[in-house]
Parts: sequence; C-alpha cells; structure tokens
Amino acid sequence: MEAGDFSIPVTVSSVKFEGIVHTSESLLSRHSLDLFNLEPGTPFGHVAQLSHDVAARLHRLGIFKHVDVVLDSSEKGLVSVVFNVKEVSRLFAKTGTEVGNNEGSMFTSLKIRNALGNAETLEANVSYGVETNTPIYENSAFKSQLGNSFNVALSKPIDADPDKLFVLSAFKHNKSMNLYSSYSQQDSGLSAKYKTIDHVVGALHELTYEACWRRLFDLGSAASMTVRKDAGHSLKSAVSYLGTLDRRDDDLLPSRGYYLKGLLEGAGLGGDVRHVKTDVEGQVHFPLGFGFSIASSLRSGLLWTFGPNQSRVNDRFLLGGPSSVRGFLHNGVGPKDGSDVVGGDMFTSAGISLFTPLPFLSNYPIKGHLFANAGNMVKFDNDRDLSAASKKLFGAFSTAVGLGLAVRFSILRLEINYCLPISVTSTDSVKPGLQFGVGLHFS
Repeated sequence: MEAGDFSIPVTVSSVKFEGIVHTSESLLSRHSLDLFNLEPGTPFGHVAQLSHDVAARLHRLGIFKHVDVVLDSSEKGLVSVVFNVKEVSRLFAKTGTEVGNNEGSMFTSLKIRNALGNAETLEANVSYGVETNTPIYENSAFKSQLGNSFNVALSKPIDADPDKLFVLSAFKHNKSMNLYSSYSQQDSGLSAKYKTIDHVVGALHELTYEACWRRLFDLGSAASMTVRKDAGHSLKSAVSYLGTLDRRDDDLLPSRGYYLKGLLEGAGLGGDVRHVKTDVEGQVHFPLGFGFSIASSLRSGLLWTFGPNQSRVNDRFLLGGPSSVRGFLHNGVGPKDGSDVVGGDMFTSAGISLFTPLPFLSNYPIKGHLFANAGNMVKFDNDRDLSAASKKLFGAFSTAVGLGLAVRFSILRLEINYCLPISVTSTDSVKPGLQFGVGLHFS
C-alpha cells in the first residue's frame, strides 16, 4: 500500500496484544470485537481511526501506562492490528497529609489495580484528622475536634467500558462535632454505585444505593434538646442520583464556562429515616478581557421528611465558611439551639466575584478577588409550613463583601480575603477581617 493512501479497501485479518501479563483475554476480546466486526473492504483510514479509538478506550481503563498501535499491511488487502501495551504496577500505596479549611489529616491508601484481570480496582483508605475553630496556620489558641475514617471499595468497568463503572464499598467514619455542636457521630455502612458519562452533553451521572447505620453519641453537658432528641441510633437506607456537568476551562480557578450539579436523594427503603433531599448548584464564569473575569454562583437545597417526625440533625444542610458564604465561620450561617449548630431544611446562597490580573504577575495563576455573597437557611417548625419557611428564607439574608487574593496550586485553590459582614441574623457566627480558604470547590 502506498504511504498516505487511506482509501484503499482492506480487511482486518487479526488483532494482537503484545505486553499483556495480567489482563484477561475476555476484556481484550471485547475491545477487539469492533475491529473484527468491520465489513471486508473497509477503507484503511477508517480501520486506522477505529484502532486508535480502541487504544484510547483501553488507556482510559487505567491499567496500562501506554497503548501503542501498529497496523501491519504487508499482505495485500489484509491488515493486522497490533496493540503494544505496558501494564501499570498492580500494587500502589500512598501516604501523605492533606490541609483544608481549618483542618489537616494524615492518610494511607492501598490500591490493587487490575486485581482480577478485568480492570477491577480494590482500594482501601484510612485517614486520621483534626479540625480547629481557627486556621491551623495562625499562631493562636484554638479548640479542636478529631475524626477518622476507613473505606474499602471494589470497582469494575461494566462490559469493559471505561465510561461505565460499578463500585461496591464499605465504610466507617467517626467524627467529633464539638466545634459546632455537642455530639460525636459515627457512620457505618455499605454502598453500591453506578457511574457513567453522557457523551451527548458530557455530563457525569451517578446512581447510588446506601445503607448506613448512624450513631450520635458523646453528648456534651450543655447539649441542646434538638441534639438530645436525635441522639442514639438510626438506620438510613437511601437511593440517590447525582448529575454533574462541568464546562469550565479550569476546575480550580476558571475564567469562562459553566458548572451545574444536582443531587436528588430518597430515603425510606427500610430503616427509620424517610425523606426527600435535593441540592442544586450552578456557576457561570465570563471573561471580560485583559485578564478580568466575572464569576456568579447560586445554590439551593430542600429536605422534606415523611411521617410525623422532623428531620434529624445529621441529615440537615450546613452553610457558611470561606468556600460557601465568606465572612462567616464554617457552618456559621443558619439555625442554632443554644450554642449548637443544628442545620436547616431549606437553604439558598448566591455570590458574585470579580477576578483581576495583578501587576507583574499576569502570567501566574494568581488573581485579585473582589466578592459579594449572601445566604440563609431555615429549619421547619413542627407543622412544616413550606410557605412560611420560604418567606423566612428569603426575608433576611446573611451577607458579606470583601477583597483578597485567589491562588491556584496544582491540586487545590487558596483564597486569602478580607471580609466585611454586612447583615447577619441572631444565630450567625461571623468572621470579619482576614479569612483563609483552602479547597477544591468554591461557590
């Protein structure tokens, strides 16, 4: 065949994989099936394109370091497709530390990739952390709370498709909530999750079933009646759907695009927790030119219970902090009972930010930041009057404005802002002055 002539009709005579050690033949057969299903006399260019598509799908399975394609057309009218692969190491271990908003943790992760030869991943994670009521990098006295978690998960692509993943996991989490409320919480359970990518619009869909045994314990002497009422054991059996569409040009410090996320959860398939919970969020980022951009965000949620009981404190929403409503402490917006943060059944928050270039630093991932944000959260009364709660929700917002810096690092975003709360409610906990925010997601 002459070089560059992609229109010559050929027939795929064989598909070979070189470098295979642990991967099963059944997985490889599924990916080679598309090539064998080509009609005899298919143009060589089409065979080449499909071969590279297959190589890309194999690489997305995460079990190969590289996948190279060689097309051998030495026999006239026939072509042999050869995939040269290098498998990743099956055993992967990692230890390290993570720092977030007023918190730090140590973790250990052990992962077995391609565990059974069909691109399965068996993973176990253990972490131990501490959270403080002031940034851990400030040289001042602070209160702290501890937490630890353990999680083991087995994931497997369905029909060897990297865009369709099934995950089974077991977990146990322990966390003291004494910075905000007078209790500790323990969650133990099992979950099954199906994840897929919609190639039409590029959205990620997750459908999850979770059975979780929760325990509220270690109540403080000053624990409120709201916390005492919900103390003890509860069993939550729930199905949830999470949809995410991210069209931003950067997931940490974007300047254009939009982001949509929606969660719908239904609890009550057994257990003693019965509710419907929704949480939706949207962001729009618009470039103004010369390094300037505007970001706007809106988030809202509703928790509606069935039966005579009110929602539980460990199911309600929490709001406030440097990554949601700046100018307020973490979980500092919304209802309290005494000194206990008890969360809310309805909330809404919104924000707008102007990002500006900095002199002599325009080529670096650092921006000036001017913002205004607002939010409010309410808890239903015993009669669960949705109309009255909505009037209360939109009747008085907690608001703040400020300015500062936003810095993008390789794995996280750092914000240093000077905040000025403008309007607050009687139960809010404000944070005027300097506020530090570290994380992956900011509203």
